[in-house]
Amino acid sequence: MTTNSHSASFWNENNRRIPLWRRLFFRTPKSTKGLATPNCIHQRCSGISLGNHAVKSILFSTDIALIDHSDADAVLAVYPFPPSAKIMKTLIDFTDKAVICGIGGGLTQGSTALDMAQQAEQLGAVAVIVNQPFPNKDIEKIKRTIGIPIISSISIGDFDFRRRIDAGVDLFHITGGQETCRIIQHINHHYPDYPIIATGGKTLGNIHEVIDVGAQAIVLTPPSNGTLFKSIMQQYRQGS
Repeated sequence: MTTNSHSASFWNENNRRIPLWRRLFFRTPKSTKGLATPNCIHQRCSGISLGNHAVKSILFSTDIALIDHSDADAVLAVYPFPPSAKIMKTLIDFTDKAVICGIGGGLTQGSTALDMAQQAEQLGAVAVIVNQPFPNKDIEKIKRTIGIPIISSISIGDFDFRRRIDAGVDLFHITGGQETCRIIQHINHHYPDYPIIATGGKTLGNIHEVIDVGAQAIVLTPPSNGTLFKSIMQQYRQGS
C-alpha cells in the first residue's frame, strides 16, 4: 500500500495543528457519535452482509467506551490473548453493532477454537475470525458446526488462498501493511467477486487505495484512550 503525499497520518498533526485522526474521528455533521468514521467509507464501499447487518465500517476494538462512541457498523473483537466467551458475551450484550469474534490463530486451535466458534454463534456473533496460522483442517470442522460466516485474516501474498476457500472460509480480511493493495489485487484476479474486508491504514490516502482495489469494508483502528486524553489535557493546560 503506498501513501499519497497529500495524506497526513492519523497520528501526526497537519494544517492548523489538528491531528488527522481527530478531524476524521471527531467530525459530526452526519453523526452524533464522537468517533465518526470517514465519509468516503460509507460513500464508496459496496459493503458486506453479516446477519441482518449491512457492514461497511468495522471498529477494531474491545473498549466499550470507544465502541459506544463510534458510528462504525461493526466491531472486530480480536486481541493478543486466548479467546474468551466472557468477552464475547460482554461485547455482544453491550452493543447493537455487529460483532465479529476472534476464535483462534497460532496458539488457539483444535477443539478449543471449535468450542469458541460454537459459543460465539450462540451468544449472537455475526461472524468468527481466525488468524493466518490457523489450520485449514480446523476451519473445515468449524464450518460443519456453525452457520455464521468464517473470516480469515491474511497478511502475506504468498498464501494458498484456494485451500483456505475450499476449507470453508467465507471472507478474507487483508491486513498486509504496505502489501495490502497488492494482496487484494491478487485475490480479485484469481478469485473474482470473493468478499474482502481490509485494514485501512493510517491515512485517508490508504483508505482510498484499498477501496479502489476492491475492499468492500474497511477496518479502522481508533486512537487509544491515552491518545485522546493527551489531546484533551493539552487543551485544558492551555486554558481552553
